Amino acid sequence: MNEPAPASAQSTRNGYTALITAVLGSSLATLFYKLSFATGLHPLWVNFIRLGITLVLMAPATLLRTKPRHALRTVGKGGFWLSALSGTLLALHFTAWVLALENTDVFAASAIWGTYLLMTAGFSSLLLKEKTSWGALAGMVIATVGVVVCNLDGGIGKLSGNLLALLAAALQALYTLCGRKARTKMDTNSYTSIVYTFTFLWMGAFVWLWGIKPTGFTGANILWALALAVFCTLLGHTMLNVALKYFKAPLVSAAMLITVVTGPLVVFAVLGDVPTGYTLLGGCVILAGLGLYLWMERRETAAVITPVVTAPAEQEL
Repeated sequence: MNEPAPASAQSTRNGYTALITAVLGSSLATLFYKLSFATGLHPLWVNFIRLGITLVLMAPATLLRTKPRHALRTVGKGGFWLSALSGTLLALHFTAWVLALENTDVFAASAIWGTYLLMTAGFSSLLLKEKTSWGALAGMVIATVGVVVCNLDGGIGKLSGNLLALLAAALQALYTLCGRKARTKMDTNSYTSIVYTFTFLWMGAFVWLWGIKPTGFTGANILWALALAVFCTLLGHTMLNVALKYFKAPLVSAAMLITVVTGPLVVFAVLGDVPTGYTLLGGCVILAGLGLYLWMERRETAAVITPVVTAPAEQEL
């Protein structure tokens, strides 16, 4: 009668492991982007190389093993096109985000990007019918306030960059919801293989359509693109998609909001960019809001699971 519990506990551990890995990997993205920008190569070329390296690294596990290859061949039309849509949204998100970083203050961009948390909750309730309790919503609002606090002394920034950051936030929310929907029926390898392929194709199309030349290309570009592929795509976005198998989209989005603090801290540790007092204060507010959100979600989950688990025991007595 008690056999399902260990499986549930193991699933929870797997989910949290994936989520923590996604946060750590994504926290390095700002650093690697800043290093790649310094080489002089256009940001869209950096993203194109990043996705190309990602697909090369994934190819052996996807194409040389029988089970993943069979799973990829048997993906239904619905799953394929949902993954294609997700890859398109990811390409647009990457594009909007790197251009935002070029055109506005990094803290302003991060603050605006952080609003994707509430966008995810709203879209999730509207499109996936995943309800969020008022207590959990309060935690999300507190965390979003923390993001704003991080940028109180960061300047308004250029309007174009701010608008691009807002667009990046909306695209991130929609991408997360696509992953949540697709991961209910598809394995991680099949889903991410299709997503990253379409992202790569779109990045190539953007570079070609806009006529962007690969000026400033050096060996360092490959290094930073490789770092983005390994840490930020494979360990960041891929693990985020794994986490979406176990948790609702708003919860995953809330956890990823930590990168608003950890990203600048990593840049400070490596490049010496000093985080402001508002950044540290905002980080504490974000963690408080995240803690409230996770606590309320756990209470809500326990309230649903407890009657199901205890009912058989009462019958046996």
